[in-house]
Parts: sequence; C-alpha cells; structure tokens
Amino acid sequence: MPHYKYSQLLEELRRSSFFTYSFVERAAGSYAKLLIHRLRERGEIEELIKGVYTFKKSPYMIVKAIPSYIGLGSAAFLHGAWDQVTAITVLSPMVSSSVKGGMREIAGYKVYLRRISEKMYFGYDYIFIDEIGEFLRVSDPEKTLIDILYYRYPFRDEIIPRLVEIVDRGKLMDYADEIRRRGVRGWRSLSNYLENL
Repeated sequence: MPHYKYSQLLEELRRSSFFTYSFVERAAGSYAKLLIHRLRERGEIEELIKGVYTFKKSPYMIVKAIPSYIGLGSAAFLHGAWDQVTAITVLSPMVSSSVKGGMREIAGYKVYLRRISEKMYFGYDYIFIDEIGEFLRVSDPEKTLIDILYYRYPFRDEIIPRLVEIVDRGKLMDYADEIRRRGVRGWRSLSNYLENL
C-alpha cells in the first residue's frame, strides 16, 4: 500500500507521546506491521516496551508508557543531589507481571527497569523535562532518599548527604509512617534510620 495513504495516521502518531501496535493495526490493518518495521528501520521511532513506540528520541518516554517513575540515582540527579547518572532507573509495579525488567537501550541510552511493590509506589511529583517537552513522574527528594535506603543503592554514601540537605523532614517522617501503615517489609529499620538523620 502506498505510504501517502497513511500520511494522516503518521501525523497523528507524531503528535502523540507514544502509540501502540494495536492502535496502528486498527487504523492501518494488515499494513501495520510493515509500517512499524519501516519506521524502526529508518530510525524514526523507538520501541519503549514490547508493542509500544514513540517518535521522541528520549529514554524518559518509557515513564509515559507504563505506570512508573524515575527513581534512585536518576531522580537524585534530576534533583541536583548527584552529579552523575550511569543509566536511567525506572521503578514500576508492572515489572515482572507484564513488563520485562532489567537493562534495555532506548534512543541510545541505557534504561534500567526495576520492580517496586504496590505498597512502595507513591511519593512522586510531575517534573517538566525540557528534552521532550513533557511532564514525567519523578520521585520527590524524600521518596528518593527512602528508595535509596530501601534498595541499598550502591552509591548511597555519595547521594544521601546531599539529599538530606534538600528534604523536608516532616514529609520524610510522614512517608515513614505511610510505609509502616502499608506494612512494607523492613519498615522498622528504615524508620529508625530516617529518625537518626
């Protein structure tokens, strides 16, 4: 089928943050698979997760595709509490149930998808990312500190002192109470550590 027949569909896809294969299949029928293949081959689109694509060349777009937030060292970097970031870390309760976790490459950047339990999935803000011109979920400084302790993040000794300077202690203790109420494993040791900061 001719490419110009689907020019309106392509414009609609370019305007959206992300799109799914099933959406393209409903609009283009049997031509969908070939259309997506050609767009990927030309480097116009990036696959975020299986069957979900975007025209935006940013690894941050994965946060729009699944319930998740940018966390750990990546969030500390965005809050100015750390000077380096190796791979963008995304925490999601969907990992392992419907999305494969681990390291992947999106738009030439390494992205690490980690599972977070439903009980720990809270404490994020929407931050505007200039690179993509959109708001994304990023753990707030208080939740970033809690996640770094909870996951025993390897660079925690570098990050924690700078995070402690910017966190709201009242909000931090509210989060500690929330973790206790939700029955998160290890809440006692986490609460004790936070009280002694």
